[in-house]
Amino acid sequence: MPNKTKTLGIYVWPPHIQGEGINAVLDNLQAIGATSVSTSTYVAEPAEGGNGDRREPPENGNKGQVREIDRPLWGRKSLYLNTGASFRHDPGLFEGQKYVPPAANSLTDKFGRVIHDFLDEEKRRGLKTYIQTSPSRLPDLRNRIDDSEGAIDAPRLPNNQVPANRMVNFASLASPAVRDFMAAETKSILNEYQQVNGLLLDRMEQSFYTFDDAFVDFGDHTRVAAGELGFDFEQMNDTVAQVLAGFRSLTNSDLDSIDSRLDIPIAFPTRGANDDSLNAAMKFRSAITSSFLGNLRQAANSVRAGVELIPITFPPPLSMLTGADFSKYSEHADAVMIKFFTMHWPLIVTYWTEGITAMNRGLDPNKVARAVSTALELEDEPSNNASDYAYPEPDAPHRAGTNAQINKIEAATKQAKGMPILPSVHGYGPLADVERRWKIGWETGDSGMWVNRYGYLSEPKLNLLKRVTA
Repeated sequence: MPNKTKTLGIYVWPPHIQGEGINAVLDNLQAIGATSVSTSTYVAEPAEGGNGDRREPPENGNKGQVREIDRPLWGRKSLYLNTGASFRHDPGLFEGQKYVPPAANSLTDKFGRVIHDFLDEEKRRGLKTYIQTSPSRLPDLRNRIDDSEGAIDAPRLPNNQVPANRMVNFASLASPAVRDFMAAETKSILNEYQQVNGLLLDRMEQSFYTFDDAFVDFGDHTRVAAGELGFDFEQMNDTVAQVLAGFRSLTNSDLDSIDSRLDIPIAFPTRGANDDSLNAAMKFRSAITSSFLGNLRQAANSVRAGVELIPITFPPPLSMLTGADFSKYSEHADAVMIKFFTMHWPLIVTYWTEGITAMNRGLDPNKVARAVSTALELEDEPSNNASDYAYPEPDAPHRAGTNAQINKIEAATKQAKGMPILPSVHGYGPLADVERRWKIGWETGDSGMWVNRYGYLSEPKLNLLKRVTA
């Protein structure tokens, strides 16, 4: 029998609920011992001619086009979808705001009820139920509001500069307008889906996927927040600007000297990790994200007591860049899921390598890639060849070191001060490599793990997951 003292959670995209049926999905998940299941607040149908608003699987900046799902949707392993909100938000909660929630459409009317029915059936079967949200995204503007109103809520580089390259449309987590919207959305979702145990807060952090992203946020909103939180904004701005500029003078010899993880991953040899002002900038980043999480906790509590909030974040040392301070998160969260979406890790190396070499053409890209992987502790044996860092094909093992993954789980657990840490391990990849990664997540963590997601759980993988967690 599965180990019932640990959580085994599975995220199920709504299209798979629609395509396979509620009972078929839940029968499969209960057969492997799942204790918790989450889904999202949209519904979908196949798009004709590949012109939909969402691709399944996601494109991941066009690099993920090689990916396929294991469980076909409407007979296909990759396809474009038209989507719609699964319910109509309460407009009164968003009155006077410049941002609006996803609008209902014809798909809402045709299929929206399936999410309620799915959650109801989960509860009937004794499973814990969750809705996954994306609180760090930049929301949609209300009609007739100029795009510039959204631009002022985007994160900025030092000196209020707009980052040139971004992978994900993140918001400034210090923006009052964004915070007000996300609080309203939290209330709206919990009012609609009163049967859920809680919310999974995906990307409850700042982005760092591209090199530029690692150096935000120094816009007008954070300037105000720094004063309120007791930080010296100008000093932090100047320090991080100097760190960024320091990459222009980085040498290949400097890169060769990086032989272990960096506690502050942007503290390459041009800047010491013991620099007080740089440490202050990292603490400020975590203060912003923690206070944002606190706002969501207040919103959830205003609907009803006992709603679980579980942020989904990157593990250490990446969490230093994203602002995810596990000890501070424990004040507002019931647990934290740390992401092991390891097919993305080579992309991070590639994006950082591209960003660094664009600033400093004299650097050897192969040395840069190796240094980045080492600094972020992504592998046990980093490659000397930058071309190795590509999005893995479906049958390719992931470039994610066993010891590196174990170290990240142990570090997060230590920082969390008793709050459960739940590795969220992806199911994409060949069976043997998936088994390796699932065993790391299940055996290293004390509290269990989540698997992302049902669409990658072929019958052999379902059987494997049952064995790994037995």
